[in-house]
Amino acid sequence: MDLQIEDKVIVIMGGSSGIGFKAAELFLAEGAKVAICGRNQQRLDNAIEELQQSAGEDRVFGKACDVSKKSDIEAFINATGEYFSRIDVLVNNAGKSLMSHFFDITDEQWQEQINLKFYAIIHAVQAVYPFMKNRGEGRIININATLSKEPEPHMIATASTRAGLLNLTKGLSREFAADNILVNSISLGIIKTDQWERRRITQNPEEDPEVFYQNLAEKRKVPLGRVGLPEEVADTILFLSSQRASYITGANIEVSGGLSKVL
Repeated sequence: MDLQIEDKVIVIMGGSSGIGFKAAELFLAEGAKVAICGRNQQRLDNAIEELQQSAGEDRVFGKACDVSKKSDIEAFINATGEYFSRIDVLVNNAGKSLMSHFFDITDEQWQEQINLKFYAIIHAVQAVYPFMKNRGEGRIININATLSKEPEPHMIATASTRAGLLNLTKGLSREFAADNILVNSISLGIIKTDQWERRRITQNPEEDPEVFYQNLAEKRKVPLGRVGLPEEVADTILFLSSQRASYITGANIEVSGGLSKVL
């Protein structure tokens, strides 16, 4: 199946590991060009080197970026535009969750979640919009979570900002439709990412990883009986970026193994 992604430029906020890295690999395999960023310079350098080994140096660009800083986001996206002379797709993937109850969350932690889950997306969209506007088309994909519709008590800060992102996605989809810029979101359930790996190592360092994730799926009552894989999310990102999704905007696709109970 020809997804018509060849030579398109994909900006992935994050991308040095996990879902972002898997998405970068898939895009490159389809002939696209990819720009990734990350806060950890060594991890970013390793990711860039690995991607370039399979796709070539001219198809991979990377730059250190702290997505909580507007100036960093603008510098990364503008540098990408200069390097590739175009930007076709933006994947807002960076950020981390906060596991804490309401009265345990500090004002600083609230602000961090708002910066990572809301302002980082706003600033990235502001920066890529001129590139897409000039080309007469574009795709923006916001990585969200099932928490956006179904909050959990110990994730209230993350859930609140995720709900705001869901609304922002719908609003942008309507505002940008006249520019042929399609805006969608993907809501994740429990996916085997670096965040869960860190929790596993912290909580149960001696437990077999397969046993840990199987127990996690059973504890959270995932209907499909397992946690998701980064590449399963990456496949959905690839589809929404392709011409096969040319009439989809304002949508929220769940990749959760049936975890969410809301309509």
